[in-house]
Amino acid sequence: MKTILGKVFATVACAVMSVAGLSGIGALKEDVNAVTYYTPRLMVTGSEVDKDKVNAGDEFELKVHFYNQSDDTHLYNVKIQFTTTDNEIYPVSGTNVFYVDDVGFEESFDVSVKMVSRADLEEKPYTITVKYEFEDMYKEYFSDSSEIVVPIYQEPVLSVSDMKLTKSEILLDNKTSFSMKLNNMGKGNIYNVTVSVEGDMINNVDTVVGNLDKGANTSVDLSLKGVSAGSGDINIIVTYEGTDGEVYTIEKTMNLTVTEPAPVEEAAEQTASPSLLVVGGVIVAVVVVVIIIVNVVRKKKEKAYA
Repeated sequence: MKTILGKVFATVACAVMSVAGLSGIGALKEDVNAVTYYTPRLMVTGSEVDKDKVNAGDEFELKVHFYNQSDDTHLYNVKIQFTTTDNEIYPVSGTNVFYVDDVGFEESFDVSVKMVSRADLEEKPYTITVKYEFEDMYKEYFSDSSEIVVPIYQEPVLSVSDMKLTKSEILLDNKTSFSMKLNNMGKGNIYNVTVSVEGDMINNVDTVVGNLDKGANTSVDLSLKGVSAGSGDINIIVTYEGTDGEVYTIEKTMNLTVTEPAPVEEAAEQTASPSLLVVGGVIVAVVVVVIIIVNVVRKKKEKAYA
């Protein structure tokens, strides 16, 4: 099997024949008593790429398998051309035409071409048309074509923004609210988005966001409860899928402190202290009033005796 690797081959005659020889061949072909002549046929038997999936903007190698179906005819000056409707996929070298000098009867060969897809492509299958032309031993010209479909994917791009905790410090068994915004920044849809918040100090919570169309965004709000005293990071985990089902993960952290309530004795003391101050203040006020009254009465008596 022949393999032609992404470069142009010069068209060279594969057999040198005399003018008389060519005339003889033509006469043989026209002779009705000669063996029946079948039209030669070149066909594409398959193709493959060197990647599990091709993202928009990726380079990849396309290998196309050809087969000369004729059991008695060589093919010469084979010209192979790769095209797409709007140059969505094209050869890296810039040359989309390749040549093979000759192909034996019932012979298979491969043509390998380094291709690249445009970065702005939508996520969908694209068709590459493979056109091929060739001559038989009588210099007659033939042409045919086949189509190869290459699915193009868009790498999903999900961004996380506006992460907030309403309270970054809470008491044990109390709650705080977590919120965030998810934005689909890619050129394709995003599927099966989930968000979970985990940590040693809180009850683990999660929610299913669902799908996000390209350009869409959504908000996530979750209630977190302090279950263990401590201070440290809580983990925010976002998972989602692309069109092909591949799972992607984004991980973020935020700091949270969970404290235990004050002991009962200390709370009682803190409650009692203000009461004592109030009582003391009242006593002082009463004493002051009594002194004032006594002074007033004494001064009146002194005036009466004067």
